[in-house]
Amino acid sequence: MRWPVWLKRRRILFGAFGLSLLLHLFGLSGDTLYLLAETTQLHSSTPLRPPKQKLAQTDISSLLLPPELQGVTPVDTLQVALGLPPAAPAVAPANAPATPQAAQAVPHPTQPVAATVMTPTPQAAATPPPNPPAATASAVATPTLQPTPAPSPTPAPASSAPQGGKPGFPRNAEIVYFWGPIPARLTWHVEHGQYEVKLRGSLPGNKRELSSRGEITADGVRPLEFTDLRNGELRSQAQFNWASGSATLNDKGKLKIEPLSPGDQDLFSAAFHLAMRGLADSTFSLFNGRKRYPDVHFTLAGESTLQVGDQQVDVLLLQGRYEDREFDFWLAPKWHNLPIRLQAKMGKDGSSYDIVAGRITIDGETVLQPALGAQERRP
Repeated sequence: MRWPVWLKRRRILFGAFGLSLLLHLFGLSGDTLYLLAETTQLHSSTPLRPPKQKLAQTDISSLLLPPELQGVTPVDTLQVALGLPPAAPAVAPANAPATPQAAQAVPHPTQPVAATVMTPTPQAAATPPPNPPAATASAVATPTLQPTPAPSPTPAPASSAPQGGKPGFPRNAEIVYFWGPIPARLTWHVEHGQYEVKLRGSLPGNKRELSSRGEITADGVRPLEFTDLRNGELRSQAQFNWASGSATLNDKGKLKIEPLSPGDQDLFSAAFHLAMRGLADSTFSLFNGRKRYPDVHFTLAGESTLQVGDQQVDVLLLQGRYEDREFDFWLAPKWHNLPIRLQAKMGKDGSSYDIVAGRITIDGETVLQPALGAQERRP
């Protein structure tokens, strides 16, 4: 039986409408963390084996603010004035005689001392003196001397090069994650001792951006602010006041103060903190803009090999637990422990997520390319 042309077109239109509606519903019901689809089903359990490798130990000295700049507030506005400054009025000395000859108190020689040396007689040219007097030599050298340039400052010993043979942690990275065919782009950037990590994604009628910004310290990442935006509007936020030891949570305008302890992280900074420090066992509180999850204990659960993009990559799984919530970071030691897979089971808080990297660029170098259809396969 052949379908009429108009009926085929209608089926295509209905199919496109259904797909658009499905994606739109995904966008509306997505988890606060990742702007992707809400799902109560994670990927099938990934087999683990006892770890044969360790997390990479990286040098972060190049990311720290130099000691001489610590505590210095950056200048917001720089004003530049062109032109010569006004000349200061001349002030005559009190005991100077008021005579026109005062300006010529120091007579200038009519003929430089060097002239008699620079124009030698034939006899002097034939038999040069073996050792000219020091005063005469100085006089000869004076007209040809150039100003001595100021010595360049000695470079500070601290930051730019990795120390102890450890590779430096990336200053810039971009990871494109996929939930099925849906991409979300994460960027990591460090400048002047400050970091910023952002995850951006969009679905029909729904744009989401989640970000964390803060400082790089000798102890790792120290977040200052976590923000969740939907279509440009603030949905939730966490602001960290380390001086007072408190964090202010803003859940759609509802403010709440929570305690803050050294080492605490937000849901974005945590993976980079663990990656940067190479920590296989660590406990700290996790924040998003709505809640604080106290004393989440991360341990090294095992090793696995994941198919990501066009490669198979050995990864280490760091698992964090808090009551019925689970936070899983799959870190790749070959790429500075960057998280190439992120999973969570949010328990009674609702949705779960599982996203996998399909493309990775580190400091301008692409190390992982998406394979055809690879982002749609389950690792």
